[in-house]
Amino acid sequence: MKKYRIDKTKNIGNVIFVVEGGRPETGGTELRLLKKIFADILGYEVQELRRGSEEFIGYGQNPNFRVFALNLPKNQLTQLTEEAMDELFCKLREEFHIKPEDCPIFYLYDRDVLSYQRNELRKKYVKKYTDPYGTESGDQGQLLLSYPAIEAYLLSCVKDNTIEMSFKLGKDAKAALAREICTADCEDKTELHLKTINLVFSNETEEMEKRLIHSINEMDNGLEALGIHPYDLDDLAPTLLEVYDNQQQKYMGENTFSLLSLVGLALLELGVITEVEEEE
Repeated sequence: MKKYRIDKTKNIGNVIFVVEGGRPETGGTELRLLKKIFADILGYEVQELRRGSEEFIGYGQNPNFRVFALNLPKNQLTQLTEEAMDELFCKLREEFHIKPEDCPIFYLYDRDVLSYQRNELRKKYVKKYTDPYGTESGDQGQLLLSYPAIEAYLLSCVKDNTIEMSFKLGKDAKAALAREICTADCEDKTELHLKTINLVFSNETEEMEKRLIHSINEMDNGLEALGIHPYDLDDLAPTLLEVYDNQQQKYMGENTFSLLSLVGLALLELGVITEVEEEE
């Protein structure tokens, strides 16, 4: 098993995450997750733009290391059009005077079968968005799917051997996560979706960091179990496509997906989590 460590000194510059989930009033699980990881644990600045809002919400202060967590007007992958992205990125240029074309871009979406229209060609987006810094064809951004939903990542933070779990829908993964983090003696289960991130990540820095590392190990174990290992962080296109094809076969045969999230790849590519060399 590889060993990893967290590097809080890494200069990540400006990073853009475009995420699926999001509620105008409270933000979504993905936005809260990015705030927890990058602001609370790593100490970077996070600027959040919720769906339907024109104003950014800031967390932390670190103008040299900023993460922009953004929502498109709608969830569907079909919304990843040049027009929609230009409109979204125009707000970044006006508000923060940054050039999105110079930033790594990650798209965090779910593979829940109910998330998309029946005629949507999901594989097209997996093949198109493979590099956060841009490809030779000019397609910028990397699509990191969670199977079946973002709760796969949260479960990988707290539970072992998550690849052995399988679900069809995101709501099934949510129920499993709720059972894992909110036991029978849980005092208040109302609006649990708002409390999930804080229940997964305690207030103790060391414990939060351990859970981040645990999620990377679970992702590695999952990829190895699927026969997709090792992978090359400098060329993830084959890995992303192999995962997608593997999960499609799983769904066609068993009507479920193996629990797996690729969110951790962004942390590895940005260098905030790095592999520990043997001599260290």
